[in-house]
Amino acid sequence: MASLLEYIGIGLLGGLILNVMPCVLPVLTMKLFHVLEHGSGDARARKLHGIAYAGGILTAFLVLAIAVIVLRASGERVGWGMQFQHPPFVAAMIALIFAFGLNALGVFEFNISVHGHHHQGYTASYFNGIFAAVMSTPCSAPFLGTAAAFALGAGAIWWQTLAMFLAIGFGLSSPFLLVSFIPRLAKALPRPGPWMETFKSLMGFTLLAAAIWLFGTLQAQVSAESSRDFLVFLLVLAIALWGTHHFGGVIYSNVRRLTVRVIALGLVVAAGTQTLSFEQSQPESRPASAVKSAAAQHIAWTPFNLQQIGAENKRGRPIFADFTAEWCANCKTNDKLFVDTQPVRDRLRTSGILPMKADLTNNDDALWDEANVLGRTGIPIYVLYLPDGTRDLLPEAITTDMLVAHLEAAAKKFPPERVAKQ
Repeated sequence: MASLLEYIGIGLLGGLILNVMPCVLPVLTMKLFHVLEHGSGDARARKLHGIAYAGGILTAFLVLAIAVIVLRASGERVGWGMQFQHPPFVAAMIALIFAFGLNALGVFEFNISVHGHHHQGYTASYFNGIFAAVMSTPCSAPFLGTAAAFALGAGAIWWQTLAMFLAIGFGLSSPFLLVSFIPRLAKALPRPGPWMETFKSLMGFTLLAAAIWLFGTLQAQVSAESSRDFLVFLLVLAIALWGTHHFGGVIYSNVRRLTVRVIALGLVVAAGTQTLSFEQSQPESRPASAVKSAAAQHIAWTPFNLQQIGAENKRGRPIFADFTAEWCANCKTNDKLFVDTQPVRDRLRTSGILPMKADLTNNDDALWDEANVLGRTGIPIYVLYLPDGTRDLLPEAITTDMLVAHLEAAAKKFPPERVAKQ
C-alpha cells in the first residue's frame, strides 16, 4: 500500500494536470492574462502576485478539506465535485462566471487586474486563485482519482485529508508560481501590448461559453420555468453591473457612486427573490420513435441498475457502465471524443455488451455508494461488469482505442453467442 508521502506526490501531480482539464480551461484564460500582464513587471510584484494566487487556491482547498472532515465525521457521504449536484451552487457559479465574462468584454470595470500598477491587484490575484480552485472541483484527472479516493476515504485521518487537499492545491497553483519566481520563464512570455485587449475580449467570450455550458447543467437539474427565470436574473445582473459602471464610475462623487451601487444591489436582490426558485425538473417521456432515432446515431444507453446488471451477468452478458454528470466537463468531453464514437458503437453492437449510464447530475446516494465500491470518489468512471463477478475498471483518462480494446477483451472472454436467452 502506498505511503502518505506517495499519495501526496500523486496529489501534487493530479493537481498539476488539473490545469489542462476542460473545466479549468475557462479559468486558464484568466490566468494566462494575468501572467502576461505581470510578466514584464518587477520581480517582487510578480512574486507577490504568484503567492497571492497560490494563497487563494490553497485557501479554497483548505475550506474544502475542513468541509469534508466535518461532513465525514457527521456520517455524511462526500465525493469530488458533489457540490455541483446542488442547483443553487451551480447558479451561483454561472452568475460569477457570467460577471467575469462581462467584465472582460468591457461591459463594466472592476479591478481584477493590475492595469500597469504593480503595487495593486494582489487581492484580485487571491480571489482568482479561489475561483480557479472552485472551478477545478468538478474535474477528475489522471492520478487525481487516486489522491481524492485516499483524501475522501473513511479511513483517512483528518490531518491526512488536510495534507492531501493542500497537495492538490499546490499542484494546481505550481505553474503560476514557477512563472512568478523563475525570471527566465517570465521573460519567455510575450510582451504586453495592444494585442492584450483583444486577448482579454477573447477571454470574455471563453468565460461566457463556460457559463453557457454550466447553464446546461442547471437545465438538467431544475424545471424549464426555473431555468428561464434564472436567465431573467442574469439579464438583471448584467444591467446592474453595466449601470454601476455607467452611472457610478470613478469620475463621479463618492456619494453618487455609493447611491448607484446600493440601487444596483437592491435591483439584483429583488430580481433574485422573484426569479430564483430552483424547482426540481421532472423526467420527460419521449416518443418511442424519437428514442429509436436517437439510438441510431448515439449509444442506446440503459439507466444504471444494479439488479439488472446482476440479471444480465447471470445470463453471461457483460455490462459497460459510464458514470457521468452534466456538470462534469471531463465526462462530457470524453463522451464526445472517445465514448460515443462509431468504433465504440460498432463494438457494443457486435459484442452484445449492454451499455449503462449512471447519471450523477443530481445527487443519488445509491450511485455514489457504487462509486465507492469501485474505489472512486469522483467521475468520470468507466467500468465493465463481467459475468464471472469481476470488474474491469478503466482509468479516468481514456481513448477510443483503449475502450474498444477493453470491450473486445470482454467479448472474447464472454462471447455473445453464449449469452442465455431471456
